[in-house]
Amino acid sequence: MNVNDIRSIHDGPFKIVFVSSGGGSSAISDLLKVPGASQTILESYIPYSRESMDEYLGAQPSYYCGLQTTINMAVTAFSRSKKLAPGVDPSHLLGVAVTATLSTTYEKLGSHRFFVCVHGLNATHVISCYLTKGKRTRENEEMLVTECLKSLIGIACGLGNELPKLTQQIHYEVIAAKPEWHALEKKEITMLNSDLEPSKLIFPGTFNPLHEGHKKIQKIAEKKTGMPATYEISIGNVEKTFLSYFEIQKILDQFGLDDRWALTNAPTFADKARIFNDSTFILGIDTLTRMLDEKFYGSKSQLLESLEELNTYNANFLVFGRQVGDTYKTLDQCLIPSNLIDRFVGISESEFRLDISSREIKKYEEESKITA
Repeated sequence: MNVNDIRSIHDGPFKIVFVSSGGGSSAISDLLKVPGASQTILESYIPYSRESMDEYLGAQPSYYCGLQTTINMAVTAFSRSKKLAPGVDPSHLLGVAVTATLSTTYEKLGSHRFFVCVHGLNATHVISCYLTKGKRTRENEEMLVTECLKSLIGIACGLGNELPKLTQQIHYEVIAAKPEWHALEKKEITMLNSDLEPSKLIFPGTFNPLHEGHKKIQKIAEKKTGMPATYEISIGNVEKTFLSYFEIQKILDQFGLDDRWALTNAPTFADKARIFNDSTFILGIDTLTRMLDEKFYGSKSQLLESLEELNTYNANFLVFGRQVGDTYKTLDQCLIPSNLIDRFVGISESEFRLDISSREIKKYEEESKITA
């Protein structure tokens, strides 16, 4: 991307919140050097320390340099752009993020790599690149990151569709938003579902990825209830921003023709109960603990009001145990309000125990790439 391209971006309608960690900061410098940058850049942030990144994302990521972390940063940046520029057409707002681990003064154990994500109302663009160690200096690696980052911004702003021609293999994907996903975000519709209609046995989660543990839980729950299970994925979450379009598509692509799934915008179990009334929900003890935690409701009265809706909509629960710290925790160790206690049935440790999570699997997958 040359100076004229940057000038075209500044003259255009797009507004950007930029966040980088470990590399790519030269890109924001290049954008700021060209007059008119104040028309484009809303904010630039560099959460370089782990503590700063944890605070920015609202949680500790599995990896500070990884694709999922970069996507989460970009989605958070996009959300921030809407707050900073409330009068701007949301289709002209972009969250731009990069994480990188590059050559330095000491030998790193893992690979040199970088990830870029540009997320907006209409699409999520992502780049993944694993660099050959020792092939480039720190300056040359930073230049590569910068060129890819500027090119991806240019693509998102409609200035062509080509990435830099480099000897290093770069993996680029773009997932365009579907109109029905926008309708879900705006709550114009309550859900989208597979060809198979949702059942009365609902299995909420992100399923990113769907793994063996989920399948085992599904089989046990189906046997217990005599009903087929429906995987429920909410694009909104109490603790997080909306899922990116990249994540939504990747999650849905995992399901086969025989799987029932429903995509909702129902962050809380009260929201889910309104949509799936008279249903049984499958959940882990960690999720139940959060469901009963006052901090997610604002006040004790709001917590009790939300929980009472579970009675109103006849929501019941199958609760699976999970390793929490050094203890395997089950329903027996959880204090349930007396007016709800009959709605919860626990699955014993002898019936099910599998110490695996999507987070751990994603971390293992990332480690495999890093150490390859």
